[in-house]
Amino acid sequence: MIYVKRVVVLAMVAGLGASAGYCAEGKAKLAGVELVRAPLHLRVVDNSARYFTISDSVGPGMNGLASLIHDEQNKNIFATCGMNLEEAKTEPEAGPLRKLWNAPRVGPMKVEKVGEYSAKLTQKAAETSGLNHEIVFTLGEGYVDQVITTWPDNDIESSHTFYASYMNQVQNTSLYLRGIPGGEDSAKWLEVTSPGHGGDGSMFFRKVEPKGKAWNEFLVDNPVMRQQRFRSAETIAATERAGFEVGKLKGFDNFMFGLVDEYVLLFIFDGRDDARFGMWISGSGGQAVRSPAWDYIIDSGPQKAGQRRTFNVRLVYKRFAGVEDVLAEVKRFRSEMRK
Repeated sequence: MIYVKRVVVLAMVAGLGASAGYCAEGKAKLAGVELVRAPLHLRVVDNSARYFTISDSVGPGMNGLASLIHDEQNKNIFATCGMNLEEAKTEPEAGPLRKLWNAPRVGPMKVEKVGEYSAKLTQKAAETSGLNHEIVFTLGEGYVDQVITTWPDNDIESSHTFYASYMNQVQNTSLYLRGIPGGEDSAKWLEVTSPGHGGDGSMFFRKVEPKGKAWNEFLVDNPVMRQQRFRSAETIAATERAGFEVGKLKGFDNFMFGLVDEYVLLFIFDGRDDARFGMWISGSGGQAVRSPAWDYIIDSGPQKAGQRRTFNVRLVYKRFAGVEDVLAEVKRFRSEMRK
């Protein structure tokens, strides 16, 4: 009888029609727009409800890049809900959903295919919290470009958007970047970790030398052994004993990477005088420590009503070939942006 009930529940989830799907691993079908360009296979979705593997439930509002698979690995690196627009705020506040912290997940969204390798996700400011969004995902050879365009319906002093991710059972939950710790003046290679979900925006980081390391050599000690779903005094103390300092980064070199087995997920941002990119790492909403949240933030300055502002983000996904290759990908992207 219990088995029958579970079958019924899963059938109900599958029966959500065009807005549902299951893709923990491999190329099972999800709703939305499918883009394929060897060696990558991805799917872009709107914020209709779909099955969320981490919590074994239907996750409302998840959107954006729901599936990213390398043909040689055949594993969705995201836990179905993927990398999605979670927060969008303006100052002064605007829009009917301005009091909701997760307004983009609640307001209507539209996804459409706009080219052989491109899909566009849109959301209206008048239906959410003050910002119009147009995000074009374009699949290149080994990377995904996101061209993010925002504009308000009214004059604003600033805007804040937050892109949340849900990774799929990675071995190494840390992120690596070149950042400037508080109290220092130059960028250092840092390993950034989380003792669990929560916190005030402070980072836990320790200096690292990535040059010459293979993917498996980055796991000096297993972060999962000291993490819990929600951070506590115990997990914070364990993180500090492992050599991590707590503090805030004064800035970073606008790229960061994490490791999914022997593959690297590299985030690269273009620099703008009127915007600041930030990063955040946590315990994936308190759901599972092996499914960390590798998130990023865009804070931007004053915009007039209707004034469009565009941001470029590239996600490179490939076999890890050393930090020198990571830096070459960063240089390549920035060179393309200057053309």
